Amino acid sequence: MQIKQTKSFERELKKLVKKHLPITVLKPCLKAIMEQDTLILKRIKDHALKGKWRGYREFHPARYGSYGKNYDSWIVIYQLDHNELVLLLVATGSHEILNQ
Repeated sequence: MQIKQTKSFERELKKLVKKHLPITVLKPCLKAIMEQDTLILKRIKDHALKGKWRGYREFHPARYGSYGKNYDSWIVIYQLDHNELVLLLVATGSHEILNQ
């Protein structure tokens, strides 16, 4: 499976690095998505989105580690395309990005 990132995702990720978010947890989370590891997916609260974000999914990467409530509002929005086996990372940040 390929992992692609939108340009906006890359920009937002750079901002999160500057804010010292634990972005190293993204790799095991993405691996769990690709392997459909239900235990980890449940732990990171992976779920489908509704409304204008229908067709996309989100997860809470900081829940993979033990980071407490400090980073709990950090989400990653992605889309899976099973026809091409592509995981497209669309956005990352706080829940406010869902209202944009």
